[in-house]
Amino acid sequence: MASTYKTEGKTRLIEFFSGHPDIQYTADQLHTALEEAYPEAYTGKSTGKSSLYRQLSGLIEEGTVRKFRDDTQSAYVYQYVACGACSHHFHLKCLSCGKLEHLDCVISDQLLTHISVDHNFCIDRGRSILYGLCADCHRKENPPVNIPLCPCGHKHD
Repeated sequence: MASTYKTEGKTRLIEFFSGHPDIQYTADQLHTALEEAYPEAYTGKSTGKSSLYRQLSGLIEEGTVRKFRDDTQSAYVYQYVACGACSHHFHLKCLSCGKLEHLDCVISDQLLTHISVDHNFCIDRGRSILYGLCADCHRKENPPVNIPLCPCGHKHD
C-alpha cells in the first residue's frame, strides 16, 4: 500500500498534474516542467530525479497517476487520473497529439461481455488503451462528417 505521507514535493507534483490532466509527461519533461512551474522550490537546489521517481511510484500505486509506454518517444509517460475510477473503463489514446481520454460507455461494457462470454477471455479495463485519432486531430486530417449519436447517448465526435 502506498504511503499517504505528503511532502512538499509530492503536493507540488499533484498540483501540477491536476492543472494538466490531458497531458502526458516523460520523467525528464516532468522534471523540467516542475522546475519552471515552481522556480522558488528549485532555485539553487539540486532536486534529483530519484525523488521524482519515488513520488511518481507512490502516486501510481495510489491510482492518482497512470504510467504507460509511449512508443513515439520510446519512453514511459505519466498522466494524472482525474476521474479516480480508471480501472472501470477503457481509454482512448490519440496517436497524433497524445491526449488520453476515458471511455465510459455502455458499448464498451457490451464488448467486454462479448469477449468474456464468447471468447472466454477477461480484459482488464483499466489497463486497456485503444489507439486512434481524437476528434480534434481527426478533423484536422479529414473533412467534417455527420457523426450519429452512440447507443449510449453520447455524441462521440
